[in-house]
Amino acid sequence: MKTFLRIFLIVLLLVLTALFNVGLIDLRIDEMSYLLGKIASGQDVSNSLGIIGKYELIKRRMQYGEQSNSGYELEAKVQALTSGEKMTEKPGSWQKTAYRIPVSFTLNVIRLLLGKEIINLKEEDKILNVLEIGYFWERNRKYSEAIKVYDQVLSQSNVSAEIKAAVMIHKAFCHSMLSEYEISKRMYERVISVYPNTEAGVLAWKLLDFIASMEKQRAGLEMEKLSFFDKAHQFYLLMDYRNSIKYFSIFLQGKEPDSLVWEATFYKGRSHEELGESEEAMVEYQKIIRGDKTRTWAKQANRRMLMMGEFYEQKKQISDEARRQLAVYQDQGFVNKVEQYASMVSESSLRKELMADQKKSAAGGARTRSPVDDSLLNMINKIGSLDLTGEKEAAKRDEMEKLRNDLIAQGALSAGDLKELERRKALEDNPFRRPTELKSIIDENSSQLKYLYNRKLRQGIKLSGKMVVELAIRPDGGIRSAKIVRSNVGDRSFEDDVIKQIRNWKFKSISDSLGDLTVNYPFEFFEEE
Repeated sequence: MKTFLRIFLIVLLLVLTALFNVGLIDLRIDEMSYLLGKIASGQDVSNSLGIIGKYELIKRRMQYGEQSNSGYELEAKVQALTSGEKMTEKPGSWQKTAYRIPVSFTLNVIRLLLGKEIINLKEEDKILNVLEIGYFWERNRKYSEAIKVYDQVLSQSNVSAEIKAAVMIHKAFCHSMLSEYEISKRMYERVISVYPNTEAGVLAWKLLDFIASMEKQRAGLEMEKLSFFDKAHQFYLLMDYRNSIKYFSIFLQGKEPDSLVWEATFYKGRSHEELGESEEAMVEYQKIIRGDKTRTWAKQANRRMLMMGEFYEQKKQISDEARRQLAVYQDQGFVNKVEQYASMVSESSLRKELMADQKKSAAGGARTRSPVDDSLLNMINKIGSLDLTGEKEAAKRDEMEKLRNDLIAQGALSAGDLKELERRKALEDNPFRRPTELKSIIDENSSQLKYLYNRKLRQGIKLSGKMVVELAIRPDGGIRSAKIVRSNVGDRSFEDDVIKQIRNWKFKSISDSLGDLTVNYPFEFFEEE
């Protein structure tokens, strides 16, 4: 009997060990999937590529014009590379997952004892799934829908800093594409201020630079005396699609040569397209296809219809009709180039689901509400947030005061903690410490670094690359410290010369009570062709 009991216990132990190990492996695989998803969202490789690619397309239009085949090829390539659907495995039945509950509980107890973060795969994965929806709307130029999703993610308290920074970058991009440039700039500045040591913080400097340069050119355009057509076209090139539509509409009300009429109609359609207004864009393109006897702009309109059918709307009827028309125009070379990337894109289950929901919403007037989160961390985030719209400032101040009092009453923050929060907020809001102001000073001094670089080239030393420098700026505007965070230039003496030069820079002074500001700024060094 004792022998039988001993054998039974050994067998039971082996079975339990096997089940535990199976559950452990299962959970580890899920954790890896979760962490890879988190890294993908944090590093945001493919989706950040979409933003950078979009801005690069705008630059190319300014340099080479709308009809450039290389521009179309880049657009197709970016859409193909960023259209992948996150593959998630559906959870199995309760019989398959029940044994994982005690395993998960045991592992989280061990994590807690070791002082490590408990991973709640189910809750965290919800955030990543919601982000996929936002990225989908952004890729398909439904920017207002994307912003709603990003706001929902940002309202959550259990979102990591890396993901939050990446989401803010995407939200800023969406605002810029909707011609809401001031909000976009503030968002990029916010990322730079709050997340200076992240990849998103460094990327935000470059995106802010692009937006600021476009804004400067737009301001100059308002002062120039140009025809309605020329002004509208310049607004189009400078991403101000609302003004582009406005001035092209005024131009088209007059009696103009047909060639200019069809060109204006095309760019009006393109402006609608860039704003995500697909139906309005197709109406303009159809006018051109029916009316342009020279076929010059009819061909361009059909090219856009092909791009919309293949990459944005993903409607076979639209792309097939455009393909037939382009065959008549003997534009098969263009079709072949586009199709090599179109074959990489397939309609995802996410697209089907979202488009079905959108149709239901439009038909029934359905509205969705973002979940309200009143956690402590969310309240702290609200205290530190910028008023991006500039509206209801008095109400904001009252809300912040109430939140402060709540936090102190709960004992969640000491007077010292609150003082530090307020200092950071005041430093962030100071006009002389705004990223745009800092960048203007950096740009003024960058010629010194260019001189150092050219001196190396004259010495016969070939070097190029990017370095990210951490600057600690004192209240009096001087540099307390400067150091290289990372660099791929590969020349230590040059890097040392750069740091020595930067340490002599002088920014504008602010009140001593605001303290130091630390920023990470990317410098690029490439030989001019």
